[in-house]
Amino acid sequence: MYHSDMKPDGKTIGRAGTCDLVLDHDSVSRIHAQIEVSDEGYLAVQDQHSSNGTFLHRNGRWIRSLKVILGTQDRIRFGEHEVPLDQLVNLFGKGSRVQLREGYSVRGKPLLFDDMLADLPKPKIVLEHPRRNPLTGDIEEYK
Repeated sequence: MYHSDMKPDGKTIGRAGTCDLVLDHDSVSRIHAQIEVSDEGYLAVQDQHSSNGTFLHRNGRWIRSLKVILGTQDRIRFGEHEVPLDQLVNLFGKGSRVQLREGYSVRGKPLLFDDMLADLPKPKIVLEHPRRNPLTGDIEEYK
């Protein structure tokens, strides 16, 4: 078992019943990967020397990864088993402020899952001259 770099609040992913996220698939190692929240609040996955690898899908292709900070448009696979990003975020609980790296989002904004933000007050934005940006599709102030 390889856990030397793991933070105390990190989570484990694998086939073993003691993992925080148990994946019942032949291609997943007993302790396949660890997942933690970086100091900046981003979700980071580190392969734990698994037999079948941890793969990141970014920019249209799968890449074998040892350690990666996840982005909003990424996909992640442990061996041959793909796991939805929201399932990884949910390992840290609904009250956590986990986010996915904004550099990989469509419009440059971090993805914060709505159930985590339910208790926060919603900002009220009033636009005097709103218009839809033809490039991004966002509603914005027209001057």
